Amino acid sequence: MSKLIGISTGLKNVDMAPGNIPCVVINDDFVKACNNYGNTAVIFGPHENSETIDVSKFDAIVISGGGDINPNIYGEEKLEKTIRISDHRDSTELTMLKSAEKHNVKTLAICRGHQLLNVYKGGTLYQDLEDSGFTKIKHDRPFDDARSHVHDVNVESNSKLYKIIQENEIQVNSIHHQAINKLGQDLEITAKSSDGVIEGIEVTNGWDAVGVQWHPENMLEDNISTVSYTHLTLPTILLV
Repeated sequence: MSKLIGISTGLKNVDMAPGNIPCVVINDDFVKACNNYGNTAVIFGPHENSETIDVSKFDAIVISGGGDINPNIYGEEKLEKTIRISDHRDSTELTMLKSAEKHNVKTLAICRGHQLLNVYKGGTLYQDLEDSGFTKIKHDRPFDDARSHVHDVNVESNSKLYKIIQENEIQVNSIHHQAINKLGQDLEITAKSSDGVIEGIEVTNGWDAVGVQWHPENMLEDNISTVSYTHLTLPTILLV
């Protein structure tokens, strides 16, 4: 039976007739991942009236990657390297998370989404990893490396993530310059890179929500990433 998967994304100006038009844009790998397993993807672009969003009818949602989160949300001033902020996207995805938690809708938060899940639960972010002293690994790789293994991640054995992938150490891609600093409420760290960056989190209050800092949707030819993405977004296989 086909499942309904809501996927958030942002806007980008695209050169289309009759000119440059703001369009809702998403990496096609997300849609392929849903369609390949017989599911239907519904795309959520930024809403001006986000308080009306209700995801209770969805089987699962994915909060995808993108630009930086407005640091005012977690009580900090914007620093120079914090870029591509979209207040409408922030409010849209925060409302999606609130609705998903209220109705216990299965949630996978990826990269920016992983960071936003932490902010939603009251946590904070490092606005730039290099400026914060994380120099051992270059996490901010170009998108051309999205299908490449950049560094290892250590997965906690007692986590939902481990129960899904059955591996304590995996190799992941890395396309981010920010990361979780202070951990939010009702969250548990499930994975870290060797330099201490938080690469995985999960909610502990009964809501089936998992965050990963890497992009499994861009590595669907990779066995571990395929397993992770399939399990986390297809409610036919519950998070355990």
